[in-house]
Amino acid sequence: RGRTTFRTSRRGGGGAQDFEDPFSGIFGGGGGDRHYANMQQRGQDAEYNLSISLEESVLGADKKISLQMENRIEDINVKIPPGISSGKKLRLPGKGLAGFNGGLNGDLFLNINVLPHPIFARDGNDLYIEKTIKFTQAALGTTIDIPTLDGTTKRLKIAPGTQNNTKIRMKGYGVPGLKGSLKGDQFVKINVEVPKKLTDKQIKMIEQLAADGI
Repeated sequence: RGRTTFRTSRRGGGGAQDFEDPFSGIFGGGGGDRHYANMQQRGQDAEYNLSISLEESVLGADKKISLQMENRIEDINVKIPPGISSGKKLRLPGKGLAGFNGGLNGDLFLNINVLPHPIFARDGNDLYIEKTIKFTQAALGTTIDIPTLDGTTKRLKIAPGTQNNTKIRMKGYGVPGLKGSLKGDQFVKINVEVPKKLTDKQIKMIEQLAADGI
């Protein structure tokens, strides 16, 4: 397996930085007291950018990642909590770089990036999807099938006279809230399709509707 790129950060100052020898300042001839070389030192924290699917971010998941830590490759099991979003961090205590002279290991911080989904979009704890219907269905009303992110399909009633760009709310089918926040909803945006080509019969029928003031 190839080397996984990650970044480390020192405690007590400075931001994330590329990995370097954490002990170079001790043994590098800086003239410091040699007894510090025998002190326990906590390992550096590490950062890793983890991309997950929208399904994993909404439903939660168990993932395994492989990281090259110093001179070893470590497989780490990660539990993705339901409802996590891009920009959030997961902290894995003790999974960073090794400590020195028996010191504690650093922590591993996972920077979460949620990948785009082909049909669903997320805004906060709400999910959005678009559905196209015929203009006759919009005028007369109908019932359509709507997918949800967990793989199930729900029947959605379209009221007669539904307009283009109408948003219909599916309560409770959104993203679980983190830390006690409310679960979101799923919204369906209705696109009304107007036919580009009509038969002579269809034209006459629509002309009659127009004559009736519709």
